[in-house]
Amino acid sequence: MQYIDTQSGEYPLTLADLRSAHPLTIFFEPFGGDDRYMPVAPVAPPEHDTPTQKAVELEPTHEGGQWRQAWCVVPLTPEEQEQQAIDAAAALEAARASKNVQINAARLAANFSTFTHAGTLIACDPLSRSDIDGTNGFVALYGALPPGWPGGWKAMDNSYVAIADVAAWKAFYASMFAAGNANFAHAQALKALLAQADTPEAVAAIQWGMDLP
Repeated sequence: MQYIDTQSGEYPLTLADLRSAHPLTIFFEPFGGDDRYMPVAPVAPPEHDTPTQKAVELEPTHEGGQWRQAWCVVPLTPEEQEQQAIDAAAALEAARASKNVQINAARLAANFSTFTHAGTLIACDPLSRSDIDGTNGFVALYGALPPGWPGGWKAMDNSYVAIADVAAWKAFYASMFAAGNANFAHAQALKALLAQADTPEAVAAIQWGMDLP
């Protein structure tokens, strides 16, 4: 709440201003006013064309025993319009940069979540991914499955996907690669939309889970 000093006309004043000016006076909150300081009822600024106009607060009006905010709409100066355009461009670039970071983080999270092989969901969290990559390194080095191989890989539903030989393992690993590649393609498609977004609202609408053509 803002207040006006009805004696001096000073405005706007906050409750902190009143307490600072009168340290020996107790101003309870909410303070409803007294003979000198009166609250000024807030009034929403009038609608206006923000690229070319601005709302300027005037001195409060006093009607029917109540003080109220007052506004007028004035044209922006050429300098203000130029600065507004600069600020808008900077805000848009900042929003794009932030969204780019979000897309990269979402892709990373997707890569380390799950993938599907043979119709079954496989865990791909960091620990699982480490095990998969370790097994793949052994297969690549020796051309065979590791000693004591259990014959398959445990899925998210606790079932086992059969992997009986190196060819089956390569198909399994290829499924993980395909999921990562799809995540990369999705991220690139989102970034293409991001490059075209010309307002902060359009940038905010770009989400990892959105459907793309």
